[in-house]
Amino acid sequence: MFFFSRFVIHGHSMEPTIKNGQTVLVSSIPYLFSKPKIGDIVAFGKEGRVFIKRIARIENGKYFMRGDNSRDSIDSRQIGWIGKKEIVGRVIYYLS
Repeated sequence: MFFFSRFVIHGHSMEPTIKNGQTVLVSSIPYLFSKPKIGDIVAFGKEGRVFIKRIARIENGKYFMRGDNSRDSIDSRQIGWIGKKEIVGRVIYYLS
């Protein structure tokens, strides 16, 4: 288990919050002490890729993810609900 990971954003799905080409720092530590909640921006793995999205809804232990730029986002509308095991961690810092 990695406590910190760095990801470079490719695409516009989280704009204006996170911009294309920006680097984010993701940590699994916050979810050692609490559950993911609505509004958290998280990294999760699905279909062999890592996505950065915001938790929009939680139902029955599953998470519905949405990009802030909903017109240009591959999210739970296409890939379905996410289980907690698929969540890598919460975005804790935006780098330039």
